[in-house]
Amino acid sequence: MAALPFEPDASELPAVLDAGRQEGDQRGTVLAAEADGRLTGVVYASIRLLSSGARCGHIDLLAVDPAARGRGAGAALLNAAERELQAAGAAEVRLGHNSPVYLWPGVDPRYTAMTCLAARAGYERYTDAVNLVADLSAVPAHGAAADRLGAAGVTVRRARAAEAADIAAWLRAGPWGTSSWPTEAQIAASRDPASCHLAECDGSYLGFACHSVNRRGWVGPMGTLAADRELGIGRVLLAQCLADIAAAGQTVAQVAWAGPVRFYARAAGARIDRVYWLYRKPLAAP
Repeated sequence: MAALPFEPDASELPAVLDAGRQEGDQRGTVLAAEADGRLTGVVYASIRLLSSGARCGHIDLLAVDPAARGRGAGAALLNAAERELQAAGAAEVRLGHNSPVYLWPGVDPRYTAMTCLAARAGYERYTDAVNLVADLSAVPAHGAAADRLGAAGVTVRRARAAEAADIAAWLRAGPWGTSSWPTEAQIAASRDPASCHLAECDGSYLGFACHSVNRRGWVGPMGTLAADRELGIGRVLLAQCLADIAAAGQTVAQVAWAGPVRFYARAAGARIDRVYWLYRKPLAAP
């Protein structure tokens, strides 16, 4: 798609959002712009119920054909999507990051036209996020770390589809219970083969790592229980995800919405690759 030059998988992104709707995620608005019978732009919008009970709207994707820019198509699509979200009860709208099915944490500022549109439309830029990139030809070996885990009785393995619901339940009961991670991990574990790896000891989960939940080659979410982080579990789980991505023929992996940066830099030689600006805007009651 010419409208998204920084996305090597741009042609796959509408299908990611369509799959999200089919899996029961609260997504419902797709609007298109046309000129002389030709498609010139599209916007995907969705609503998510927050833990507070409020309904938050999201602009998941807004793309305009470069040849059609400067004629108001982007503004018209954004305005129409906001009206749909407002009518559905959203009190706020954000650009991107509607977990568990999202394409970006926010807006890559290299899409300058989108940042200008957001400013004109009254959006507040309230924080930033980063993706890291790991060169899969240069990832440090983790055999010694895996051996130490084995000696400590910790097993690292690929998740089984039959335990996807159990993994989600474990995550909901732990420190990540209020996040979207349980749902994302359940999606990853349900695939064949699963794109979720686990660390366990004596039948109890200690950590997990997922990749390609929404976009191929994107790592995350992943986490290890605080009490077990000194064992090196995260490094080995990350290595398993990177090995999967390399086996699929990719030469680099994106670590999505990364934090802490230092862990990925040391464990995989990753570097900051993409920066995202997160935007939000209040919506008046309909």
